[in-house]
Parts: sequence; C-alpha cells; structure tokens
Amino acid sequence: MALTTNSRLVLFSSDRELERGFDLLKGEALRWVFEGWPVGDYYEAALPGRDAFCMRDTAHQCLGAQVLGLGRHNFNMLRKFAAGISESRDFCSYWEIDRYDRPCPVDYTSDAGFWYNLPANFDVLDAVYRMYRHTGDVRYIADPAFERFCALTMEQYIRRWDRDGDGIPDRIVEEGRRGIASYDEGGESVNHVRAGADLVCAMARAYESYSAICRLTNRPEYARIYQRRGEALRRELTERWYDAEKGLAFGLGLDGRMLFPPRDPWREKDFLYRRLASPEQAAPILDGLEARMAEAQIELFSHLPEIFWQYGRERAALRAMRLAMDKNLPRRDYPEASFCAVGAVAAGLMGIDPDAEHGRVTTLSGLANVEWASLLHVQALDGAVSVEHAGHDRTTLENECAYPIVWRACFDGIRRIFVDGREADAQSAVLSCSGKRASYADIPVEPGAAVTAEAKG
Repeated sequence: MALTTNSRLVLFSSDRELERGFDLLKGEALRWVFEGWPVGDYYEAALPGRDAFCMRDTAHQCLGAQVLGLGRHNFNMLRKFAAGISESRDFCSYWEIDRYDRPCPVDYTSDAGFWYNLPANFDVLDAVYRMYRHTGDVRYIADPAFERFCALTMEQYIRRWDRDGDGIPDRIVEEGRRGIASYDEGGESVNHVRAGADLVCAMARAYESYSAICRLTNRPEYARIYQRRGEALRRELTERWYDAEKGLAFGLGLDGRMLFPPRDPWREKDFLYRRLASPEQAAPILDGLEARMAEAQIELFSHLPEIFWQYGRERAALRAMRLAMDKNLPRRDYPEASFCAVGAVAAGLMGIDPDAEHGRVTTLSGLANVEWASLLHVQALDGAVSVEHAGHDRTTLENECAYPIVWRACFDGIRRIFVDGREADAQSAVLSCSGKRASYADIPVEPGAAVTAEAKG
C-alpha cells in the first residue's frame, strides 16, 4: 500500500513559484513511498514500475527521504543491502531488491549471474555514514549487519575485484553484467573501461566515510589507516586521473592507459558530487554544467542543484532547481528527480547540515534573488529543526529536538555576528568546495527555543 500520512516538511518563501515547485516535488516524492509489503517500509528508488529499490538510487535519494521524515524507510532499505553482502557473490550485495523482499528478477538470475555496478558498495557505505551523521541513529554504525558490510567492502570486496593489484576494483569484459566498472552503462564503459572515474571517486569518498565510522566506534588506528588510503586515492585522482586541460579521465582502459575523450562536464560530474575537486579544478566543470544543464538526462541532472550550491554557485543552483520543478522536465517521474531536489532544497538552498557526532546543525543561506525562505520541520538529529533565511544576513533556527543542540550559524564573508541582538564570538573559515570565506558562531539552542542570528559588516 502507498503511504497514507503526509510529511511535515513545508517550504514558505517570498518567491511563490518556488513554494509551488517545492510542493510539486514533495508530492511526487511521497507518491513513491510504500508500507506494508514483505520487504518492509520502502520508497521506489529504481526505474519507475520496478516496484523496487537499487543501491545507486537509494544512496542518492536517502537525503531527500530523510528530510521528508522517511528515516524508518532509509534504515530498512540500507540495512537490506548491508545484510545482502555475500562471499558467494564475491562480496557484492543484491543490486536491486523488490517489494517482495527478493533480488529483482530482471537483474538477478543466480549468484553466478547478476547485474552489478562496482561503485555500488562504496556508494551505500557512504550513505550509511551520511545517515548516521544526519540522524545520530547509532544503529547505522553499531548494527552487526552494517559493521560487517562496511568492513567487508573496504577489504575483501576491493581485493576480490582488484585483478591487477593497483588497489582499485577492475572490470573483466568476459564476466558480462557481473561487475560493471562504472554507473555509466553505455557500450564504451562496458566494453573498454577497466575502472571508471566515478568508481574511483566513490571509493575515495567511502574511505573517508569509513575512517569516520572507525573513529566513532573507538578504533582510532583503523581510522588513521583508512584516512591515509582515502588521501592517497585523492592524490591519485588529482595527479593521474585529472589533467588541467583534458579534465577528469573517463576511466582506465583495458590496456592500462587513461582514457581522455573530448572534455564533457557530465563525465566529470562525480568529481564534484563526491566533493573531491578543488575550486580551481571545479571551475571549468561547473561552467560546462551551467551551459548545458537543460540537455542532461535525468540521472545526471538530478544532482546539479546540490552540486552548484556546494560549490557556491547559487544562481546556477536556483536555475537548476527551477528546471527540476518544471512540469515539462523529461522523465520527471523517475523517483530520483524529486527526492534529490527535495534534498537539495534542505542542504543547498537552506544550507542545513546536521552533525550528530557534535550535536550540531550548521546553516548557510543559499538564496539568490530570493528575499526570504523558511523550511519547517526538517528531520535532523533526534527530531527536527525549522530554519528561516532573510537573504544572506539574517537567519532564525528553531530547535524541535528533545535535547539542546549547537547551532553553527554561518554567513558569507568576514562578518560580525549578533545573536538576538548581542554580539557573539565569531570565527571564520574557508569553505572546502567553493573556496569562499565564511564567518560563523556556535550558539546553544534549547529544546523548543528559536534563536535569530544576524551578520553585519
């Protein structure tokens, strides 16, 4: 049966078109939410009509699902993938699970014959960490199924699929659909690429996420090991996979040579989506994405608003969001389109970033040519927060959690920050993706309280 209750998430804004577009996206996302099936609570995260959820789409949709209040669904779906990892499938899980709690028949014949994209384990591991960070639900890092999945992914999975000993999983053409080197499923990826750039980007991000999980579970020596591996893979991406003129390589060819086809921003997108590109590396890719955003297929377009906001291009982000809200967007019934856009409104437009480890919620306005916006009842930590931005200078946060939180109120530039009229101890930092400098103040907020911070100067 479909979900019968509504999400409490609501957007109000001086821009009424933005309000209406968000309502459309929210309604479309909730249409894909189901409860009462053998698989348990889930939302569609696959091609429409599959009645299923796949590893890639779930990892990409889970942020939007979480802010909509679908935490129970996220946990169930991610745990299904974690529990599915098996040595008989060479430490792969089930790529896609249907509502009847079985590997989707269109993708799975047997443990010897099934569809699998090699970035999937890394993507799900990163999603597990992100959902812990967003919610503080310790089951994401303590449940035995997640512990086992993460440990096997970062060791046995990599070793099993790394056939040439370079530390990166490889594609063997003779294995057919079992172990595709990329999420790009076109003929070039399937037939000519040993390891796709998106695979390496996902793996680098997974190393860093698993390092954080090890730190959180009191294994500092392992945290250091995986942090070093992540840093080494980042360096390899920058020094071997990236060229200032050619951009990010499409992949490593079967002959061991880097493949640098004519530069295409869509092929470089994951360098940004995984937050691995420096501001200088990102600039030409972002320029290309801005110029061509209207032409992308939905699987590539879905992440654009989030990417633009992450890298400080608010105007482009808002333009991409308006495209996502357009009723004429091709294939807008693909669930990823609505879920990712909802997530981008929370994380990008409103800049809401929960951090359960520190009991903190950070905000940074992403408004561009919008006078004010207010997003109410955003699921975060053990409850929710409501946030209102007036341009880039004034923000109010209401704590709907059951305990006090720290609000890191962030503003662009070097600013003085006043909290309910009194000057706070402001600090500054450089934002890692955009390279822009921001000022912030850490403000304790009691349960049920609303606090306003204003930046001046």
